[in-house]
Amino acid sequence: MSTEQVGEGVFRLAEGLVNCYLIEDGGEVTVIDAAWPRSWDALQGAVADIGRSPSDVRAVVLTHGHPDHLGSAERARRSWGVPVMAYRGEVERVKGRARGSSPFSLVPVLLPQLWRPSAFGFVLHATARGFLTPTWVGEVAAFDDGEELDVPGRPRAVFTPGHTEGHTSFHLPERGVFLAGDALLTLDPLTREEGPRLPPDSLNTDSDQARNSLDRLADIEAEMVLPGHGDPWKDGLPAAVERAREAA
Repeated sequence: MSTEQVGEGVFRLAEGLVNCYLIEDGGEVTVIDAAWPRSWDALQGAVADIGRSPSDVRAVVLTHGHPDHLGSAERARRSWGVPVMAYRGEVERVKGRARGSSPFSLVPVLLPQLWRPSAFGFVLHATARGFLTPTWVGEVAAFDDGEELDVPGRPRAVFTPGHTEGHTSFHLPERGVFLAGDALLTLDPLTREEGPRLPPDSLNTDSDQARNSLDRLADIEAEMVLPGHGDPWKDGLPAAVERAREAA
């Protein structure tokens, strides 16, 4: 576990093979994604690492409802008294009610990958961190595509479906930062290949849609791309999109 500053008032918590981010603005904090279900101590530690306290956190905002991203969101909602926010079309997944919400729905597509030591290692890594036993979020505040959220940092929602039906990324235009979630990775968790790329097809709801979502990103001005898996990309979002298309 480590917390590092990756942009103006933006901090990355690298919790094993998944990232979540903290946006600090005027002493207040927005958490973007909440890592694994067993990442509560790490998340609390990240808030302390940046010199803030739980009373400074104003919201947890989710890119999507997979257990390695909604993670400790419900714990934060209950313990810190903050809203958990997700795109309107992703709310039912975050609550565990959508078709395919259960992490066990991924088992049939993951089994053929397990001959790779890296994929087998990822499954063990995820299982140890509670991926198969998520805590769904009891109450979720919905937002829409293009909305500037009224939370610290004022992230703007960019609808990027494909990895899930309601996957959404976030743009911080004044800081030159794009929080991609799993719309664009710099590390394939199953193969450990590095560089901008889409998630593996086996982990997407609709890979064609995921590729089409790259079109929405090509003209967004952001020097720093912060993915859900992998290291930050510092050569601009358009270049990351081009590389991801080549990899796909």
